Amino acid sequence: MKHRILVVEDDPAHRELLKSWLESEGHQPILAETLEEGFVGIASEPLPDVVLLDIHLGQKNGLALVHWARRQKHLASVQIAAVTRLASFKELKSVGEAGCNTCFTKPIDFRALREYLAGLVVHPAGSSSR
Repeated sequence: MKHRILVVEDDPAHRELLKSWLESEGHQPILAETLEEGFVGIASEPLPDVVLLDIHLGQKNGLALVHWARRQKHLASVQIAAVTRLASFKELKSVGEAGCNTCFTKPIDFRALREYLAGLVVHPAGSSSR
C-alpha cells in the first residue's frame, strides 16, 4: 500500500537514501531538511500518513514536533517513527513518552521499515478517524 511519508532528516545523504528507497517501494516521500520544514510538512494538506523523524536535527530536538503534533486533534493519529543514531534506554524512553509510534536506529534496517509500513492502515482523506 502506498503511503505519503514525511522524511524530516538534516543529513543530505541519509535523506536522499530514504527518498530513493521509499520511491522504489512505491511510496510518496515528502522531504524536510529542518525542524521548521517538518512542522510545515506535517500540517500541510494532504496530511502525511507517516513521519520518519530524525531526533537530532543539528542543535534542535525532533521530539518537539512530536509533542506539538500530539496536541493537534487533526494530527493526533498520524504515525510518527523516530529515527536516531543513539538508542540509549533514556532516549528510547523519551521517544515513547513523546508519542512516537516506533523507533528505528541508523543505519535503518529497511526490512524492518518495510514491515512497519506494510502494517499501517491508511485512512482516506477527510476520514473522521484522523
